Amino acid sequence: MKTDNLEEFEQLLRQYNQCFYERDIESLRNMYVPDGEVIYFDNHANCDSSDLETHLTKVKEFFDSGTIVELLSENLTVYQFGDAACMVVTVRYSSNPQPGVRASFFLEKHLLQWKIRHIHFSTNPNEVKT
Repeated sequence: MKTDNLEEFEQLLRQYNQCFYERDIESLRNMYVPDGEVIYFDNHANCDSSDLETHLTKVKEFFDSGTIVELLSENLTVYQFGDAACMVVTVRYSSNPQPGVRASFFLEKHLLQWKIRHIHFSTNPNEVKT
């Protein structure tokens, strides 16, 4: 069911983004489920991963050479049932806000903390100029 208590999910999103701003791979690792069975779909080519180690290897390569810009988030919606939640948000790169990126996070609660099981980022085709 949809939750109106968004504070802990807003905090999780800020924490996730902060890992990128600080290029902190270990803090990012700690945000994911402990079994490492993570599926990650990105809005950039060749960045999808079917396990945590592959995902973190790709992120580390990005940390070593990529440009990281501030992200803007809007329209956060969360559906929660027990120890599972689906968090949906529109993300915009501050340097290039159009088109937005649709983000979906599937979360599981482990030892009272939300952990990421799956992320899917996709460019919003409704905002792509043709």
